[in-house]
Amino acid sequence: MKKLKVIIYDNDGMITHGGRFSEKYSKEFAVDSAAMLPFFEGSFKNCLVGKADLKEELKKVLVTWKWKGTVDELLQYWFSIGNSVYDDIYASILKLKEQGLIVCLATNQEKYRTGYLVNKLSYNKIFDEIFSSADLGVYKHSPEGLEKIGQVLKEKYAISDKEEIMYWDDRENHVGCLNKAGFNGQLYRDYLSFKSVLSDYGLQL
Repeated sequence: MKKLKVIIYDNDGMITHGGRFSEKYSKEFAVDSAAMLPFFEGSFKNCLVGKADLKEELKKVLVTWKWKGTVDELLQYWFSIGNSVYDDIYASILKLKEQGLIVCLATNQEKYRTGYLVNKLSYNKIFDEIFSSADLGVYKHSPEGLEKIGQVLKEKYAISDKEEIMYWDDRENHVGCLNKAGFNGQLYRDYLSFKSVLSDYGLQL
């Protein structure tokens, strides 16, 4: 068992929760979710990897989505959903830093929500590195994304052994990608199992 030097957190489903924007929007504004699907299956994916601007893409669907306000107001509504924090997980970030670990966030987010999370939850103050797909230019769990994350950790922190990097995600298919790339990938289920795994590595929460 390798001594851990880096912990990478997932965001949605691990640190934050509160439901899916599209589901809540569909119910509140009586918009058929099928009418929203082309956006999320199309241009939004480009926004996630920094190849399109979310504000510009949303302008094209305001009528279809029956939104009466501005694009900025729509973003405020959107980002207010799913931004509740699991306090125990959030507190664990600084606890691990105090034990000498490099603590990072990796998340598939477009640039505006990335900025929102950084400001609202002070991510820039508690994480050593924030790996957002919008900045990486690729998904965080893709081979290219994982290569970029590994390269940053190697160049800035001299971490060359990926087994020393414990990378958490709440999606099994993502964890499979992490382990295939050589990281210590872990499936996040809940805080107690998270705490138990870290305890096995001599870390206390």
